[in-house]
Amino acid sequence: MHQVDERQVEDYLARIGAQRPPRADAAALRELSHRHLLAVPFENLSIPPSASRSSSTRTRCSTRLVRRRRGGFCYELNGAFAALLAALGFEVTLLAARVFGDGGIGPPLAHLALRVDADGPWLVDVGFGRHSHFPLRLDTGAEQVDPDGGLPGRRAA
Repeated sequence: MHQVDERQVEDYLARIGAQRPPRADAAALRELSHRHLLAVPFENLSIPPSASRSSSTRTRCSTRLVRRRRGGFCYELNGAFAALLAALGFEVTLLAARVFGDGGIGPPLAHLALRVDADGPWLVDVGFGRHSHFPLRLDTGAEQVDPDGGLPGRRAA
């Protein structure tokens, strides 16, 4: 995962209009995720072929997202957000994912999402374009209410 220094953390927090959270907890995760979604758009206008493999690409991505105030696609947005969260003390795992749409399940590794452990496991995805506004709890079968509507839980076996 790309490392960010203190200056980059402060610049990133300013970009999304957030204060440094006092603790790496679920409330802070919810706030940071929502602010990121409001401030940094999904954008797939200039996806480099090696976007997820090159550290220089990740550095250019952070510069574009924060200093140039542009958006990005899933690997860029979730990758940069993961680095910010890790620098703030969150436990973050990068998740290779597939997208399910009208045409069925997409190809492997077509998407990057995050698992963040903060008072429990959360699915965080600031790089999809349209997804839930807030992180989703991974260890519940209950419906999770979001401004975009209810997200049904898993059915009991």
